[in-house]
Amino acid sequence: MGWTEEQAMRTDVNAIVVAHEGRKAMLAAIFGSGDEEDTPPEPEKLPEMTPALFRAMFAR
Repeated sequence: MGWTEEQAMRTDVNAIVVAHEGRKAMLAAIFGSGDEEDTPPEPEKLPEMTPALFRAMFAR
């Protein structure tokens, strides 16, 4: 989890379990969990890029 040995030894066991679950969730979100097949969305399910939508997304 990126902790030093001293930090881990002074941390409550419940906090370690919660941190471990959080790290697993973070890595699954970044790299995928490997449990299901990662497929890109189908083109027909994506919203149509209109000029108004483009301005809403990228205008300052």
